Amino acid sequence: MDSFELARIRAAGLHNELVTAGADATKPLDLVRAAAARFSFELTFLEAGDPALKGARALFDHQSGTICCVDAGSDSERALLVAHELGHAVVHAGSSTCNDHDIDPARSTEAAPVGLQKVEDYGIRERRELEANVFAREFLFPRPMARRLHATEGQTAAAIARTLDLPVPLVRQQILDALLLPQWPPPTEAAHSPVFAPDPAQDIAAGHRGTPFLLRAGPGTGKTRTLVKRVQSLLAERIQPASILALTFSNRTARELSERLAKVLPESDNAIWVGTFHGFGLDLVRRFHDRLDLPPDPTLFDRSDAISVLELILPTLSLAHYRNLWDPVIDLREILQSISRAKDELADPQQYRAFAERMAAAAEDDKARETAAKCLDIATVYDHYEAAKHARGAVDFGDLIMLPALLLERDEVARAAVRLRHRHLLVDEYQDVNRASVRLVKAVVGDGRSLWCVGDARQSIYRFRGASAANMATFADDFPGATLGQLGISYRSTQQILDTFGTFSAGMPLPPALANLPLTAARGTGPAPPEIRTLLNPDEENAGITASVRELETAGVSLRDQAILCRTNDRLNEVAEALENRDIPVLHLGSLFEREEIRDLLSMLSLAADRFGAGFVRIAGLPRYTIPAQDVKHLVAHLSDAADYALARLPELVT
Repeated sequence: MDSFELARIRAAGLHNELVTAGADATKPLDLVRAAAARFSFELTFLEAGDPALKGARALFDHQSGTICCVDAGSDSERALLVAHELGHAVVHAGSSTCNDHDIDPARSTEAAPVGLQKVEDYGIRERRELEANVFAREFLFPRPMARRLHATEGQTAAAIARTLDLPVPLVRQQILDALLLPQWPPPTEAAHSPVFAPDPAQDIAAGHRGTPFLLRAGPGTGKTRTLVKRVQSLLAERIQPASILALTFSNRTARELSERLAKVLPESDNAIWVGTFHGFGLDLVRRFHDRLDLPPDPTLFDRSDAISVLELILPTLSLAHYRNLWDPVIDLREILQSISRAKDELADPQQYRAFAERMAAAAEDDKARETAAKCLDIATVYDHYEAAKHARGAVDFGDLIMLPALLLERDEVARAAVRLRHRHLLVDEYQDVNRASVRLVKAVVGDGRSLWCVGDARQSIYRFRGASAANMATFADDFPGATLGQLGISYRSTQQILDTFGTFSAGMPLPPALANLPLTAARGTGPAPPEIRTLLNPDEENAGITASVRELETAGVSLRDQAILCRTNDRLNEVAEALENRDIPVLHLGSLFEREEIRDLLSMLSLAADRFGAGFVRIAGLPRYTIPAQDVKHLVAHLSDAADYALARLPELVT
């Protein structure tokens, strides 16, 4: 059970308890008042700007048991503020101060693919706010009610929203959660995997104390389990959960780690700072914004924001190489990539220019001179780009590591505050750190006595932004007195697969100590050794894969127990289509919005939102709806001056 599901269960339970006791589920404000009385909380509505609100829109004071909210908006809007703070009180059991950005009960728990939310969603503060949002909407409109009203009784989201006096976006999100998320508890299934004996090396690594520690862990060796054991061992020694900082490199792995911790440490998980390096960097930028000459909540530039700003600046610069003003985006992508790499090495514009000037001075041929000229151009753009960001109170993704690292290195007060707060640092996927990340880690941990890292040099995937397995090789140099550990039992693969992997990785350009990591398979030798079958072209490969699938099926391996991996999604789509054409059922979603049936469905759905009826153009080509092109032309022309959406005018089109 993850922390979001735990919040939902507590919220639904509280809702049912209060409704059974007589609370009216159709009056949100009465419902939250009943909840406040249930916990003996004092509920107060204040004018915006009241000092008691401390600049927030709503807050919960744990010591006094008081919920304070801005007295503005409808009863429904005020109820949402209270429900959010109830979430903090029930799920987190601690004080909270929340602004407009924090309180959005309609917001999905999925990480956004771009922008600020891509970075922040799984920092501890942001995760707490997401959990409070989930609690609020589940408390006001539980999923069983959403499923009954929408799926069983057929009510629309708008109709439900009117009945319950709730925002339509909240109702829609809750209906989606009710229909798409699994019900808890999930149906029990017989375990297919045998239970293997634990690796004693996991407990040894988890219990290490006193020196910086790096654990080498191959695929399937239980590195996340070991990291969780490390946290458990610290808490067993009465280490405060809030003093533990766990960092990784993607929102997905941060969420997985958070969920694993929530399962075994439900009372402590919300106090442990679990998130990405960039999420932690954003937290530090906000925390020390005044020392960085930034606003309290700076704007975060993504690639498109940076290009938009630089497109205005580029024509004003005197550049020797990057002068494509007809299509500057081509040049700007290359320039921004170089600036990003400079920040990975903590090089500011002045340092980058000095480096470029040294290159120009040492250039001895035309190619070297051209490269130096490019770097001098990039230095010029870099300087103006930083000035433009500063004028807008903004930072970019590279800044989220660079600025905190440089700040902590030079500012003793900030460094002391961070070290006092984060006394134990755990780093997952250490093979993916770059030099900027290493320097940030060093600034946080000092001598590194409380640093604990885990990684596998053979699985590094972020080399495009400066990550290097060399950082594992130099761990003892970066953190003198370091201890190295190793997990040797793999629970995922058979011995024959591990041996193949080991043979392949031995040829990787790594120090021998990192390339060689002998693993023993808990599952034994395995039924068959890996094979290499060489085919001449994709068509032959498709036929060969089909033959292999049928061969395994004949040998007793069911289709559901077979899997196909490809290097690219495009190739995977081709293989899946080839198997389907040969009457082999395939479970393959692929790129969802590239699938023909999804495009067809979206075209039809667009008729409910598009008054011009452009979706008819695609629908006309569907076999079951074959409509002459001339008819489509007349339909679209008829709708061109419509004030309502196409679907509403279908009856008049038919008649």
